[in-house]
Amino acid sequence: MNEKITEEFVVNQIIKFMINKTNGNWHEEKVEKSDLHKHGVDIKLVGGKRNSEYFFIECKGKSYAKSAKSINREGWLNALGQIITRMDVKRYSISKEDGKISGINHAYKYGLGLYWESAQVALRRIPKEVAEVLCLHIFSVNDNGEVKYFTPSKFGKTYTREDFFIKFN
Repeated sequence: MNEKITEEFVVNQIIKFMINKTNGNWHEEKVEKSDLHKHGVDIKLVGGKRNSEYFFIECKGKSYAKSAKSINREGWLNALGQIITRMDVKRYSISKEDGKISGINHAYKYGLGLYWESAQVALRRIPKEVAEVLCLHIFSVNDNGEVKYFTPSKFGKTYTREDFFIKFN
């Protein structure tokens, strides 16, 4: 593939992936995509299992700078900071009986849309338990434009390069 993996390219690939996802139920007419360099998340999706779920996704493209290797491996930190500052919804509910946390609010999901090298580092470094509480997901876009989706249960593990490319038999 000759197209550069820009932030806009990552955004478009993830939207296409989510709209076409089996049992995804994300509504194309309700997709909000922010303009580059505008305030707010890059992608807002509405739909999901109960038609009342929201998915907010912050994206980063591949760097082509001289220090690209370093930027591509650490770029996820900026995206994570941006998405966390936009989490203005109560993440859990408290039991009226004993005052303990009784459940996590799954109506609001958050995602990082990353070039695969950034996703590889983020998946290893973000603990699964943190991803579960934050309802944080990762969308990885590889050099072929393919999207791989990682749910919170997939966090806290080491993945190889091959894990980010779709295998054909």
